[in-house]
Amino acid sequence: MIRNKKMDKEKMRQSNLFLILRILKERGSLSKTDLSKITKLSLPSVTSIINELEEYNLISLLGQAPIKRGRFPIKYKLNSNALYIIGVTIQSESIKCVIINLNGDIQHYLSIPLPTNHEPAYVLDKVSNLVQKVIAESGINQSKILGIGVGMHGIVDPINGVAIYPPHLGWEHIPLSEILEDKLNLPVLVDNDCNVLTLAERWFGKCINSDSFIVMNVDYGVGSGIMVSGNLFHGTNYGGGQIGHLTVSENGPKCSCGNFGCLETLVNENALLNGINKKLKQGFNSVLVSLMDNGISLKDIYVAATKEDQLSIQTLEEAGRYLGVGVSSLVNLFNPQQIILTGSVLVGEEFITIPLKDTVNKTALKTNTKNLKIETSDLGDKADVIGAATLWVDSLFNGHLQIDDYFSKEGIM
Repeated sequence: MIRNKKMDKEKMRQSNLFLILRILKERGSLSKTDLSKITKLSLPSVTSIINELEEYNLISLLGQAPIKRGRFPIKYKLNSNALYIIGVTIQSESIKCVIINLNGDIQHYLSIPLPTNHEPAYVLDKVSNLVQKVIAESGINQSKILGIGVGMHGIVDPINGVAIYPPHLGWEHIPLSEILEDKLNLPVLVDNDCNVLTLAERWFGKCINSDSFIVMNVDYGVGSGIMVSGNLFHGTNYGGGQIGHLTVSENGPKCSCGNFGCLETLVNENALLNGINKKLKQGFNSVLVSLMDNGISLKDIYVAATKEDQLSIQTLEEAGRYLGVGVSSLVNLFNPQQIILTGSVLVGEEFITIPLKDTVNKTALKTNTKNLKIETSDLGDKADVIGAATLWVDSLFNGHLQIDDYFSKEGIM
């Protein structure tokens, strides 16, 4: 019984430490009195927690805040440079690596093309070398790095850090965490690329104040990350969010999954480019004809659309309508507060989002769209790799780490 009481007391201590830390992360500088009012903890309890967090170097004294009467209260803030986190993404065309602080500020960033040799050992050697290069060039001591987060496309087991099936690489059941931990001597967290984008929006993007939202990513594939009541939805076998494999055209192209007419076969980057090239070869009139020899890009299609090129406009609007079908399905199933759109295909945003929203408004339940916001991300082209690092931000500020296992009184262990 005494042991259980000690365990409960320790659990409460850990919970309160992370509660104060998270509030300072989300609200900025606050006094002990502010924290006591927000948390409903007594002032002596808050003082004890503040003292401990200062010893761990996770918060710092900001100074006194001027008020009209009485003593100036002393304010505290998160020490955003107390530690750093590395993010890595292994995408269909590139490997990216970034190191950020606790506020998501980029300290150093590098990327390399994905090697043509997709053997796991070869690719992960490239990842390891890139991580070591980022650490060296950043000038940050490895002892101040909390861990590495990895974002990987396809089906991922985040509990065991295993890439179950990334279709673009052809891997099966590769223990990413174990391999990279052995190579780099740092703890590694792994999740699906859309899930890490979702965490990036939750901590640094447009969903800081939302606990139920969906991020839909459209580039070489189509996927979604789903946040339900503040928690990522992974599904029983970690296959949740695979909206790209929703059948939207029974007579459509064959997908990498083996089915026909999946959403991603109609709206991903290659689908749009192949569709445009096919129609140009068939004789469709377009300003893009002159670009065929050098290769047409998504940006070319968008620029042509702004010049009222009908083929380009029709291509982007059709993609928007198909995406609207996918978004509508997600809205009907999960009834989120927000839908965030991201990915390379959104370069032609205005030509895609208008038909997308029109389709959602026509086909989704009215009760589910009444207060729904559909927006594009503003985190930029590094959102995925920042999101990978955010696996550790989320774990830290949600209290999933045991503070004594990761930190000493001088800082990170």
